[in-house]
Amino acid sequence: MNEKILVADEVSQLGIRRLESAGFQVDIKTGLSEDELTETIVDYNAIIIRSSTRITEKILSNAKNLKIIGRAGVGVDNINVEAATKYGIVVVNSPEGNIISAAEHTFGLIISLLRNIPQADRSVRNLEWKRNKFTGHELYRKTIGIIGLGKVGSNVAKYAKAFGMKVIGYDPYVTLDRAKEMGITLMPLDEVFKEADIITIHVPKTKETYHLVSKERINLMKKGSYIINAARGGVVDEVAVADALKSGHLAGAASDVFETEPISADNPYISIKNTVLTPHIGAATKEAQVNVILDVVDQIIAFFDGRIPHGAVNLPAFRGVSDDLLPWIDLAERLGKFIKDLVSERVNKIEIVYYGDIAKKNVNSVSISVLKGYLIKIKGNYVSFVNALSLANELGIKYTEIKESQDVDFKSLITVRVLTDSGVRSVSGTILSDQKPRIIEIDSYRVDAFPEGYLLVSRHRDKPGIIGRFGTILGKNNINIAGMQLGRNLTSGLAVMILSVDSEVNDDVLRELISGGDIEELRSIFLS
Repeated sequence: MNEKILVADEVSQLGIRRLESAGFQVDIKTGLSEDELTETIVDYNAIIIRSSTRITEKILSNAKNLKIIGRAGVGVDNINVEAATKYGIVVVNSPEGNIISAAEHTFGLIISLLRNIPQADRSVRNLEWKRNKFTGHELYRKTIGIIGLGKVGSNVAKYAKAFGMKVIGYDPYVTLDRAKEMGITLMPLDEVFKEADIITIHVPKTKETYHLVSKERINLMKKGSYIINAARGGVVDEVAVADALKSGHLAGAASDVFETEPISADNPYISIKNTVLTPHIGAATKEAQVNVILDVVDQIIAFFDGRIPHGAVNLPAFRGVSDDLLPWIDLAERLGKFIKDLVSERVNKIEIVYYGDIAKKNVNSVSISVLKGYLIKIKGNYVSFVNALSLANELGIKYTEIKESQDVDFKSLITVRVLTDSGVRSVSGTILSDQKPRIIEIDSYRVDAFPEGYLLVSRHRDKPGIIGRFGTILGKNNINIAGMQLGRNLTSGLAVMILSVDSEVNDDVLRELISGGDIEELRSIFLS
């Protein structure tokens, strides 16, 4: 191999040696500024980073020979993935290398908190021997509520069962069958807060999960219960938790992550004794650091050997996919994202149905694109064409590809149907002669809309005044309407409206739109 690889952050030497053994030239240059890296990157075919180095568009614009970026860890927030895709550069990460470390650290926090281990340690070091002061609680027969049942959360559930705990949980994307396999009783979110002795959080930080642990939900908890956060800062309202600790409503809290990192003296937890705090070290084990670098190294070797790396976050070019399918792949991902934002119920199965000419082709890549789009809205940008199917299996979501021979009004058509706990929802799309994607049906309502940007989708009573009220309220809030499509069902007396708007519609505006009545469903959808 003649490829040159730049290692820009500190990583395990085992990874370096494996690359060198495979014939790569490896240079280690850490601590480079953006300008320095922009100048340096031009000589390299691959770069490996952790969390310290940021890969910006400025750097990528000068990366004339760069083929692949390896992120030795989970998140890719420090990489401009969109720009990398534009320049044809593959981004890979290692989303599973630190799962065990994160789950074990969570349990370390739980045990430390309930048994007062850090406080007892400090007391002994002060030559005190106050055994009665540190009487704690057993885990046996306690109820643990796990919010987020992905790989970390499901491992925490396993450990909890080994301690003889009752395990309940909340995850709107995990099917009932999958939860049953894991021995977890699924409950509505607020019910988990009411029932659990210990709440532990394992969700990404998103608009929906910001301050998910709020004052209102803490008030639902039993007096004397505990909260653990080893997921992301900002998911827990730290001020609300601190107030509940001071009042005695909560017996303790432990956190490995914080809304502002590193923390400062004004962090609300600092002065509270019944807390256990660690400096974001959930993944900081020797094993995890070795796992993630070896995983990324193996993917880089696979890439230059002509294989698709399993942790690819993006795939700028589809190998072996004909050019005429590329617009359909783009449409499929948009349909997946659209139906995820449209449907609020738990999804048990996704059916992807092909009609017309496209049904005669090998559409596996198109189907996977639907799953990818759907899952990106749940798991984030590390979902790829490579891991989308396994992630769907992890959630217990069944997936079916169907090819129909019946005639339709379009030369080719894709319908994405989701089976939820309460019924079936669907969205259909096509590519017209301009090669641009269109949404042409939502459930049984015919429309014609471009699946891009900010969209408002409403199902409402088909009566005068509805459209005018939307225009008035949006205008009052400086939200410009760029386009409108309306589909009607005369039998039901309902209509579906898609508004394309120039900016995000926040929750306050959505509530104002709904408050006038006659709106059965209103969804804000963003398609990048």
